[in-house]
Amino acid sequence: MKTSVLVAAICVGVMVFTRLFIGVFALVSGRVSIFSVAWIFHVLWPIALAVLILLGIAMGHRLAWQWGRLFGLFGAVVLTVAAVSAFRQANGRPEFIVVAVLVALQGVPLFPMFFALGTRGAKQHFRLICPQCGHARPKAANFLFTKAICRKCGESW
Repeated sequence: MKTSVLVAAICVGVMVFTRLFIGVFALVSGRVSIFSVAWIFHVLWPIALAVLILLGIAMGHRLAWQWGRLFGLFGAVVLTVAAVSAFRQANGRPEFIVVAVLVALQGVPLFPMFFALGTRGAKQHFRLICPQCGHARPKAANFLFTKAICRKCGESW
């Protein structure tokens, strides 16, 4: 596995473990139950999506690369803004500082993931480099991105 792909996988792993910690803490504190809608949408759904992306990154699926780049950048921006907002509202209150740190631990690692997935080594891992001309910006040939088409020479692989 290329170093850039390993960096991306570690970044997603940090986000997953932080989200899992938040979910377990919410359950133990009694704020939510395991069958509540809040638990499903705020804990299980993001963890499931991130684990699918993590597995896809490890296995070299192009769709995981695409979703990791797209959701990685979006999640990094949204969660970092939320963390900065929480820090601004803290005013020395420890509960707000803890929330801000936990949100930052989810958002900040997604920035290096986005950039790591954009490197040439990551593109080699995900088979995004045209075998014909070497161009590294293909488009998806089908919905699940199992086939790619070179934007430069039209080669399909």
